Amino acid sequence: MKRIYLVSLFCIASAMFLYAHPKAPAYYVPGKTPVGFESEINQFMKADSAHFPPSGAILFAGSSSIRLWKGLPGDFKGHTIIQRGFGGSNMKALNFYIHNIVFPYKPSVIVVYEGDNDLAEGVTPAVFIAQCDSFVHMVQKKLPATKIYFLSIKPSLAREKLIPLQNATNLALKRNLSHFRNTGFMDVSSQMFDARGRLRPDIFGPDGLHMNRKGYLLWIAYIKKYFGWK
Repeated sequence: MKRIYLVSLFCIASAMFLYAHPKAPAYYVPGKTPVGFESEINQFMKADSAHFPPSGAILFAGSSSIRLWKGLPGDFKGHTIIQRGFGGSNMKALNFYIHNIVFPYKPSVIVVYEGDNDLAEGVTPAVFIAQCDSFVHMVQKKLPATKIYFLSIKPSLAREKLIPLQNATNLALKRNLSHFRNTGFMDVSSQMFDARGRLRPDIFGPDGLHMNRKGYLLWIAYIKKYFGWK
């Protein structure tokens, strides 16, 4: 009986680690997970322990295009922004950590950027779209009033060979999102080409993969126009 009691306590404690309550201190992810990124998520938990974001904010979540967006909270003045990007992540990982870095914040709007790494890692468009579906279903079940917007998968100099696949995936994602309420698709990638349809090299950093500030300014202008923000 004592052993059963101790096992039960362990299960309860583990659940507390994985499912943070917005009015309680953030709980850290214990040990290894099937998707990795434990240290990055625990850094978010540490920040939440010190200062938990207010409910109703706008959550930007996803991979390094979100993580490396310097000045993101200040780029949309008048709006409370939560920045939760973890570099190298994919849609599978974001779904896995949805209880840690999405649900607890009770955001009014979620802006998602994933897909770049997914396709580069060999994930098929069909699997990626299915994972996006799962994210939408989970959010709408838990937070039915929250609006969800997916940013298009961005092109890059480093992954230029993947652009046709990215374009096809973006088109499929846009079509798929049209079947859901409170969702939208932001075609930020369309802003990254010049008037002749060539990918702009001046908007990328030295690695040719991640954008520089000039690239983010294109995204900022598009997002502001999309939402009707000043």
